[in-house]
Amino acid sequence: MAELDFEMKLDRMFNEPPVLADGEAFARMVELRLDRGWNLRQVAIGATGLIAGLVGVTQVLGSPLLFEAGKATQRNAAALTDGVTGLVRAGENLSALPFGGEAMWLAAALGVMALAFAVTRAVEEFQ
Repeated sequence: MAELDFEMKLDRMFNEPPVLADGEAFARMVELRLDRGWNLRQVAIGATGLIAGLVGVTQVLGSPLLFEAGKATQRNAAALTDGVTGLVRAGENLSALPFGGEAMWLAAALGVMALAFAVTRAVEEFQ
């Protein structure tokens, strides 16, 4: 029981910070230091940001990055076109199967639906 009283006494003692005699003067001194030269700081930070942005833009424009990105986009578009063409050809070949292409399309649709249900279930569990 004595420990509980001791704990409560400690809580009361350290719950409120002590009042210092020069607290007001210290607060005014800190505020003056924070307010001093704020406009100059804003201008300096803005100017250095502008200079850094211009340097970054010149570096990007001077490098072959944009040209390589364009080539990569063309390669990806060609790969996507080849993939879609292959799917269409595979769909045409499904009609030659003994059970018909409709069964394969139905199985593919059911697989997509099962995947969609699994994703929605996972999203609901993580929320």
